[in-house]
Amino acid sequence: MIFSSKKTELPPKQDNGWKSSSEEETPREWESAAAATPGRTDNRSVKNEVTILTAETEFKGTLAFNGDLQLHGKLEGSIEADNGLLTIGEAAMVKAEIHGQDVVVYGKVQGNIVAQGRLELRGRAQVYGDVRAGKFLIEEGALFVGRSENLNTRTEEKPDFSQMFTKLSSEPVKTAAVKAAA
Repeated sequence: MIFSSKKTELPPKQDNGWKSSSEEETPREWESAAAATPGRTDNRSVKNEVTILTAETEFKGTLAFNGDLQLHGKLEGSIEADNGLLTIGEAAMVKAEIHGQDVVVYGKVQGNIVAQGRLELRGRAQVYGDVRAGKFLIEEGALFVGRSENLNTRTEEKPDFSQMFTKLSSEPVKTAAVKAAA
């Protein structure tokens, strides 16, 4: 974090004989550079604007956006999101290649999904396609048909687990005949 040395002056306190325990005894000496710079805001205090495409919406083509988007209608094409959250609602039907930061699916998607952050399949979601995500959650009741790949793991050779079987060998198993006592 960057700080500036600008001193903040508070208005003089009026002494009415009462002091609250929450009153600051000394003024703040430092302000963050973000608060001191005009046109900049603190990210924690700013809420993302949410765009909503209702169930009556049908769209064909490329949809690109910043911020948060809730899609409840039908879309065919591609979705490109640099940041924010894409929520595909329960009534939504999407046939698209999706690239975004965070994606939450409640509806139906046919196509590949790349989520740099997280991908969640919730409720009765149905996804038919390959997914690549930093984190991937499939809630009970959701359906996923395809392949998945974790974006956070390095491409390494797949381990050979066949060596873990020490009691089983490649030789045929000999069965012992058990004689019944008469």
